[in-house]
Amino acid sequence: MRKNKNLLVVAALCVMALAVLGLALLLRKNDPPAPDASRAVRVYVNGELYTTARLGDKQEITVRQEDGQVNVIGLDGEGVWMESSTCRNQLCVQQGKVTPENYADRFYGTNIICLPNRVTVELVLNEGERDPDAPDI
Repeated sequence: MRKNKNLLVVAALCVMALAVLGLALLLRKNDPPAPDASRAVRVYVNGELYTTARLGDKQEITVRQEDGQVNVIGLDGEGVWMESSTCRNQLCVQQGKVTPENYADRFYGTNIICLPNRVTVELVLNEGERDPDAPDI
């Protein structure tokens, strides 16, 4: 009898801990970014940092790989998007623009991922900080 009671207490504590963690993540995701946040973009190819750029004037970053794969990334003062890609499915292009205002509502958060070409674009919310919900790259 005592063993079952201890098991119920442990299970209740686990459920409460998960609820608190879920609430904390939900509240964090809904916080808007700081208005003075340093906004930058990191581009990774095969998990390696390819380049970093600051958001500002409209510009393009072209990633050309030895195997012929090409990704064109667009940036402006508001956010970043995949302009074009040589991948077949074009899911990276369809992911649209990532901005500090919309990242919390996006499936990939602050990232745009082109899996066939192994290219990941990350919107950096604050210099030196990553979205804790972002996938490991």
